Amino acid sequence: MIVYSDSNIIDLEWLPRVGLTNYTLCHSFVDYAASTDPVKIAFTTHRLHCDHDINCAAYQGFEDKILQLSAVSALVFTFESELHNFHWRIWEQCHRDNVYWVLPGAVNDRNDINSHIVFWGDWFKTTTLLYKQLPQKLAQLQPYTVKPKYFDVLLGSPKPHRDFVFNAVKEHNLLDKVVMTYGGNWRDDEFYAKDYFIWEPDCVPVGKIIGTADWVEYCGVRTGLSRVIPIQTFNDTAYSIIAETDYDNTLSFFSEKTAKPLIARRLFVAFTGYKFLHNLRACGFRTFEGIIDESYDLIYNDEERYAAAFQQVRWLCEQPQEEILEQVRVITEHNYRLIMDTDWTTFASNQIQLLTNSAQR
Repeated sequence: MIVYSDSNIIDLEWLPRVGLTNYTLCHSFVDYAASTDPVKIAFTTHRLHCDHDINCAAYQGFEDKILQLSAVSALVFTFESELHNFHWRIWEQCHRDNVYWVLPGAVNDRNDINSHIVFWGDWFKTTTLLYKQLPQKLAQLQPYTVKPKYFDVLLGSPKPHRDFVFNAVKEHNLLDKVVMTYGGNWRDDEFYAKDYFIWEPDCVPVGKIIGTADWVEYCGVRTGLSRVIPIQTFNDTAYSIIAETDYDNTLSFFSEKTAKPLIARRLFVAFTGYKFLHNLRACGFRTFEGIIDESYDLIYNDEERYAAAFQQVRWLCEQPQEEILEQVRVITEHNYRLIMDTDWTTFASNQIQLLTNSAQR
């Protein structure tokens, strides 16, 4: 058996976990394609740390590479740490029966694609890793005490779903009941959120900060700024609004914006795409149906879904916090244990191993 890899991360983190034995590791697409080994399995990356074969002229771009790998391989696994609408273009061009997509999310109403997605909670992994190194910071959170305000509304850079939340908070006179930040324009020379970002103590930039994906030192640990839980804000607010990176109705992408409320044991209302909560529950998490009305998750129209979700925000702002916080405790403790105790790379590699075992028989 011959195995193709174009990434050091695949070599070091994934291949030891996926149950492959007695194989030759190859970093050259040309040599791999020419090999006469009876079993060929390929692992490739899109934007994630491609280290080998970078200047290979045997294919033209990522989509062509997938097609050529598929043509000579029993299985192809492609790794991506994000999930966006442009993936549909990739899938339309090069989805094949032997190609699997290792991704941090799910797609809606397309079983042919979804059945070939291996869920990889990469943002769950990297955010929990920070707090496994800093348990003393998690201990500062007070998830079940009554707070001065009801919601954190940390919206980030402008997008349509975030515009809706920002405007709704103002229109319904909830500014005194939330901590809200929003706005800024992306530039190459300064942080888009410099005028409003709430920095945590002991969080120091490493180099220039342009966006929240940039590096910081937090209590001596190097990490991405976006992974740092806003402990001060969470201790001033009872619940979270999640306004995810994407709001596409065809897919759900779970980033650190979802991970942080799960780690912090918080109730949340999600302003994202259709079936976001449905897809999150498919990963084993629990949400808050029975405490709030989560039927908004199944409304396809964006404006109607956002409006129904915001009704829950308004309702929660009228309820005694002590009652709601006690009701959510069983759910939030379950979510905390699941996200912190799961090895998300092993979770994905176990799924990959089931497929590679079949190919090796």
